[in-house]
Amino acid sequence: MHWADVIASKVQGKQVVSTGISPSGEIHVGNMREVLTGEIVCRALRDAGKDVTFYYEADDMDPLRKVPKGIDQSFSKYIGQPLFKVPAPDGIHSSWSEQFIEPFKETLDIVGVKLDFLYTHELYERGAFNDLIKISFEKREKIANILSEVSGKQVQPDYYPFNVICDSCGRLDKTEITSFSWPVAEYRCSNCNYSGSKDVRNGNGKLPWRVEWPAKWAYLHVTIEPFGKDHAASGGSYDTGKRIASEIFNINPPFPVVYEWILLRNQGAMHSSKGVLIRSIDMVRMAPPEILRFLIAKNNPERHIEMDTGTGLISLVNEYDIYERVYFGKEEVEDGERKRDMKRVYELSQPGEIPKEMPVQVSFNHLINLVQIKGSNEEIIGSLRKSSFVIPSDTGRLISRIEAVRYWLDHFAGDEFKIKLNEKPPVLDLREVERDFIKTLISRLSDGLSPEDVNKVIHESCASSIGEKQKCFSLLYRIFLNSEKGPRLGYLFTSIGMEKVRNFLASSLNQGH
Repeated sequence: MHWADVIASKVQGKQVVSTGISPSGEIHVGNMREVLTGEIVCRALRDAGKDVTFYYEADDMDPLRKVPKGIDQSFSKYIGQPLFKVPAPDGIHSSWSEQFIEPFKETLDIVGVKLDFLYTHELYERGAFNDLIKISFEKREKIANILSEVSGKQVQPDYYPFNVICDSCGRLDKTEITSFSWPVAEYRCSNCNYSGSKDVRNGNGKLPWRVEWPAKWAYLHVTIEPFGKDHAASGGSYDTGKRIASEIFNINPPFPVVYEWILLRNQGAMHSSKGVLIRSIDMVRMAPPEILRFLIAKNNPERHIEMDTGTGLISLVNEYDIYERVYFGKEEVEDGERKRDMKRVYELSQPGEIPKEMPVQVSFNHLINLVQIKGSNEEIIGSLRKSSFVIPSDTGRLISRIEAVRYWLDHFAGDEFKIKLNEKPPVLDLREVERDFIKTLISRLSDGLSPEDVNKVIHESCASSIGEKQKCFSLLYRIFLNSEKGPRLGYLFTSIGMEKVRNFLASSLNQGH
């Protein structure tokens, strides 16, 4: 059974799934694991006949803690201020948080995620948390005891579970409440030495994270929440949240869905502040949206994921294609349980409705060559038709994949994926056995061959002449690319077209003669 269906089987009645993020920087693929895990669970719940509401909170009341890599460090003057009040670095958006939320919302739309999007600052401003703030003040000593007992960090008895926004410098991370009489707090700010009083209701400050999180559960009636392993650590915010939920707000904590990090190969976990990331919007532009969903759906949340934007991405797309072929019965899997799981993963990977027929599959490897050699979408599709691909009248999915490859080549592909064909064959001092190899290859490369057929022909021609595969491939790369290596020749040749390949090989025999 798929991991999302297992979760759906463990809960009863109406469900409220909630996820969120502090929009302090670029929202990356690692962040997408949370929202897509939540959305996939929602789909499983609905498939099980359960009523579901899905919330996403942009925690834009959180203070700016650090200026991320790539943003002018002059913005450090806004550290400590709520994100929705900090100016946008690009000078275009209404705020810092909006600059990073907007492309994230676009990503959600592309990957088919439908939810109720909430801004935390708006919840505070409209008084959604007022009653919970009052309870927190009334039971502040008990909250302090819970935090001390669970986290192991001593919290002073005079602790107030609220961060006031300073009227002088605008920071909320340096204020300390000195006395309180509902609803007014007296406070002082250690950043600017300002002292004043403030009504704690309606957005004049916020609950600290360890109290705010269970307050959200209480206000939204959350029953299921995915969150990262850092929150799930012993003594972490989920442990304190459970106690505060039950002992302070008198609610049951939500069912936890703990997920591991998505790592960038050779760089570790993604971090916005360090610039170690793949932006979520870039991921759905360099691969069709079902690929990002597939990445999350096929991996149990408790397993970490490692990926990169090179061969890792290509392998991921190729793996998705295998699942698609299994779903439509074009490829067999002997293990029945494995087959059912693969089909379920495919279903949950679709941004919208599941296709009624298997879409035409053209591998990324092949399209990487075609996009660079043919140029326009019409030329690419024409070349595919000549290479025995059956192209449907609705080319939407195929064009989506072509455009993704084009974006990937422009923004992420390494030099090893770039193709620059020789205008004419280089002058090579060919040995007789090499000339025999080329002649044999010319005679066997017929129109309509698939990439796999081409590779088979190259191997057979090599075996009957030079005999060493590496020397045969190296020779062909020198003839076509003036290089010792390159993309898979089957895809390269079908991208160029067999007639042109044969003519080019024939010309190579005449060079220097």
